[in-house]
Amino acid sequence: MKRVGIREQRGIFSGWWVEWSAEQIRDPVLRLRYLKLAAPPPQVSRAGRGSRFLKPLLVALVVSMGALFFLARASGWGTPAATRRSAPSRRPALHAEPAPSVWLVDQTDDSETYSNGLRIDKRFAMSNRPRAYVAFRADRPEETAGEQRSQPAGIVFHTTESRQAPFEAQQNPLLRRIGESLIDYVRRKHAYNYLVDRFGRVYRLVVESDAADHAGYSVWCDEKWLYLNLNDGFLGVSLETETRPGQVDAGVNPAQIRAAAVLTEMLRGKYGIAAANCVTHAQVSVNPSNMRVGYHTDWASSFPFAQMGLPDNYARALPAVSIFGFEYDSTFLETAGPRMAAEAEMAEADLQDRAARSRITPAAFRKGLRDRYRRMMGENIRASGPLPVRDNHE
Repeated sequence: MKRVGIREQRGIFSGWWVEWSAEQIRDPVLRLRYLKLAAPPPQVSRAGRGSRFLKPLLVALVVSMGALFFLARASGWGTPAATRRSAPSRRPALHAEPAPSVWLVDQTDDSETYSNGLRIDKRFAMSNRPRAYVAFRADRPEETAGEQRSQPAGIVFHTTESRQAPFEAQQNPLLRRIGESLIDYVRRKHAYNYLVDRFGRVYRLVVESDAADHAGYSVWCDEKWLYLNLNDGFLGVSLETETRPGQVDAGVNPAQIRAAAVLTEMLRGKYGIAAANCVTHAQVSVNPSNMRVGYHTDWASSFPFAQMGLPDNYARALPAVSIFGFEYDSTFLETAGPRMAAEAEMAEADLQDRAARSRITPAAFRKGLRDRYRRMMGENIRASGPLPVRDNHE
């Protein structure tokens, strides 16, 4: 009886382990091969049982661990971060947010209506120049050639920095006049693809297939790609408001937030835009002449990511600093506010750490990053053409 009990216990344990391990293998062919390998050997004579007491269990364990190791490697567990991606170590992982499902419900010559309640006024829509840009592989720092594209990969949010009258009922005539003048001004400058006015109305200005002159010299990245000069690579969406130095409150009303949120849902669903690529002008704006970030600081620390249904991109290290070696000064830290300041400081700390691990001085490390930026700039300009002399905030 004792021998039967041990054999039964051994069979129960090894069978449970093999079955559980097999369930972790999604590929049916690999699963079948594993089950064949893990199957117990044929019965042996009574004389040989004592010497092979643990063999079935050991075989199952070894094969199971091998299968689990294979699964772990296939899914990236245990792989060094430098092998998986070239993103700085201090940059948090960008979890893919599924693009919303939004569809066109109705359209007329003047407007479009979508399933999430978005209504777009398209009376002022106009053409500019077709989109054309280069996206660069983030995991291949030695390469400066990229992938030619014509579809938008992200959204840059702006503020109009225009005159702000009190948002009160008795100010309606003035608010309407200011809004009409604003539309005329930004339309003439091809400044944005979309404008959300203070009443929450959404206007299409530059058609989505064309680039608006909204971002100027700019830098951003996601898990796989680097983007430069985002006029062509990203859509420009502006809200009628302004940004004060160090501001942390959004400074827009609920109607504007609702309208911008449903507009963002539609654009993300239409083009498969990652939530991580929905960013502010202040986060991407750079000045190549002095290699500093924050040339423009609209939405520096005050963009309502959570209210827009987006992850907090202020929690990331600033790509222009960590990837291309741009710098900042104390004036920027004061003007940008606490959230943008934290982004920049996180990126600088990451750059210093990587320089130390490379056993070269921070200055030499930064120079290499800047050289790479200039080479990529040349590639991007060849694809999209030179930037306008001025952008929409000048």
